[in-house]
Order: sequence, then C-alpha cells, then structure tokens
Amino acid sequence: MTAGLLAACSGDPADRGAETPRSGAAGTATSAGESASPATPSPTGGTEVYVAVGASETVGVGADDPSTEGWPRVLHERALPQSRFVDVGVAGSTLQAALSAQLPSALAARPDVVTVWLAVNDAVAGVPVARYERQLTGLVRALRQGGRAVVLVGNVPDLWRLPAYRACLAGSGGRPVDGVSCRLPVVPPRAQVKATVRAFNAAIARVVRGQGARLVDLAREDDLAGLTAADGFHPSTEGHREIARVFARELRRAGD
Repeated sequence: MTAGLLAACSGDPADRGAETPRSGAAGTATSAGESASPATPSPTGGTEVYVAVGASETVGVGADDPSTEGWPRVLHERALPQSRFVDVGVAGSTLQAALSAQLPSALAARPDVVTVWLAVNDAVAGVPVARYERQLTGLVRALRQGGRAVVLVGNVPDLWRLPAYRACLAGSGGRPVDGVSCRLPVVPPRAQVKATVRAFNAAIARVVRGQGARLVDLAREDDLAGLTAADGFHPSTEGHREIARVFARELRRAGD
C-alpha cells in the first residue's frame, strides 16, 4: 500500500506524537505496572492482568471520549472486569516501534491476556510483508511467554470500504462520502488496496497459527466500515464498541 493510502487519515500529527503508554484510570497516563482498575486474585494466586498493545485505535482515537470509550477499555469492562488493565498503545505506532516502546512495558506487567492490533500503519508505510511477519512473530512469541498468556491478534479490516478512501476515488466526483471529503491528492486503485490487505492478513494468520495465538478476524466485520468517526477512517464510539465485541467473542472461544 503506497504512502498515499489514507496517510493523512492514519492519525493527526498530535496523535502520532503520543509516546506515553496509557494505563489505569480513564484519562490518566500511568506506568505499565499501575492501574486504577479493580484487581482480584486469580485461581493461581496472582493478579490477572490484561494488556492492550496497539496504535491509535488502541488508545481510543475516534471515540467521543478516548479514555473511557476506546475498544480495549470497553473490552476490559465487559469481558475482563476483574482484571488489572494496562494499555501500552501508542498512536501512530508501527510494529517495529511497538517492539521497542511497548513490548518491554507489556512484559513487565506479566499479562494473562494480551490484545494486539498493529498492521494498518505498517501497510500505509509500505513495510514489506515479509519483514512485518518476522516482527509480528517476535512480538507474539514474546507476549505468549511460553504459553502463559492468551494473545489475541486483530487483522486488517476492509480499508477500501472506508469513507476516507472512497471519497478520493475518481467515481466520487469530488463529492463527500458519508459526510467525509477527500483529503488526499491521490489514492491507490482499489485492487491494490485489496491485495495489500490480503497479504498482511495472510501473514497475520500464519503468525497466529504458528505461535498458538488467537485470530480476531476484523476483516469479516462488514459493519466496521460504516462505523467511523468524522475523519472517515478511525472507528467511532459505536465502532469501538463493535471492535470490543469481536475481541470479546474470540476471548470467550479461547476459554471454551
């Protein structure tokens, strides 16, 4: 996917500049070892911990109140309310950046459950799929901690359905799509976008199988393309709820 693909929509400059992992109470940045969420002993005698690894969506970009309505927070409240919640996500992060900035904090928290959603920024940046796959393998292997943690990995939704992309296609005639105007001078053809998404999703599926993780198949969720924020790219508050629902469904399956 070339740099033209939604590059202006993958996060405002202010979002990409956020470098502090977020955790704990809504709206408060804390270290990976702290959280205001209630923590209860697990059957093994420790404290169950849920860690969210990711980029702008993981820190809630697009939601009306990112600190309380981002999908990891919603997932925590709905599916893991007795766990300690640690969000180490960084807006604008690529997988390479996450290995450096997020993985150490995630491991320090000794997680029992980890969610990973990191692919779109790599695709937009033109990261080779083979390199992405190697990096994702290293990330997931480390987070699994020899099988100690359940790791759920989200894949790439249908980017070509997003209003921010469709508004820039030649057939749009310069008219807004779902209230979103084109912000890009040029975008790749739909076939190219589809091919890139397929390639990244195939890589994610291989890593998940190889590392014993769980695939959260966001590519199958057609409704997500219609649940975007005003930028036509990031999920809206309702979109964040839907993403949390899909992750929660796979988490339940992991426990069966």
